[in-house]
Amino acid sequence: MILVTGANGNLGSQTIDFLLDKNINEDIAGLVRNEEKGAELKEKGVEIRIGDYTDYPSIEEAVQGVNTLLLISSSTLEGRAQQHNNVIEAAKKGGVQQIFYTSIVKAEEELSPLSPDHAKTEKLIKESGIPYTIYRNAFYMEFLPLFLGEAMDTGQWAFPSDGNPINLALRSEMAEALANGLADTEKHANSIYEITSNQAYTLDEIASMLSKASGKEINHTDISASEFEQGLNEAGLPEEQVAMSVMTAQTFVNGGLDFTFDDMEKLLGRKPTGLKTFIKQFVEQ
Repeated sequence: MILVTGANGNLGSQTIDFLLDKNINEDIAGLVRNEEKGAELKEKGVEIRIGDYTDYPSIEEAVQGVNTLLLISSSTLEGRAQQHNNVIEAAKKGGVQQIFYTSIVKAEEELSPLSPDHAKTEKLIKESGIPYTIYRNAFYMEFLPLFLGEAMDTGQWAFPSDGNPINLALRSEMAEALANGLADTEKHANSIYEITSNQAYTLDEIASMLSKASGKEINHTDISASEFEQGLNEAGLPEEQVAMSVMTAQTFVNGGLDFTFDDMEKLLGRKPTGLKTFIKQFVEQ
């Protein structure tokens, strides 16, 4: 049995859909926090397991009979590594034979405020003795509209990057790459993949691409992370949203997404969707 955690989230549900399309000779289960969140998956024939990363006994029960576990990193940043450790310990005790984990690109270099928890989780997985497959994911292309804020309306995009290029990849293709790995676990045992698209771009280049695709001039201004944070606070955004936005900005400024690898292309068996294609589709919506 394959158990996908975070099964009702975007990445988890898309991974399950790709697995179902493959008709693999293995049962598929999804971990959700309650029955209601699993209703849609249940209709697709997916077994529902109830559990929460913060509730160790629930995870211990959820992993019973599971051969392969996809641990999708927690969306709750506080105590994240401990949440992941609960899952790893339960997997070890429950006899899970392989763990797949969604990390961040170049986690060990800690170029993002998000990296330390991922690096710690990777270490915990390796120390568990369970064969592992780690997908170190770039940020999602689907997040670009969030990064842009009101820029498509105002024509002005103020976002920190210190001139560093960023590599974004399509979440749906990350899910497909995960499903391809989960369908052939032995081939990917004890492997680490850096999941990026085939090209990184500066924010100025992205603004130019947006201008060309939309026919409206979009200008990027590279402000400091502190200016950015001040602007978000003055706009009255929720504290959690400000914190996540600032961590994103710090990742850009530190060059945390200035990497390009071909692992995703190999896992997909084709070139991943490029940012130009995504932008064209985005402005046409």
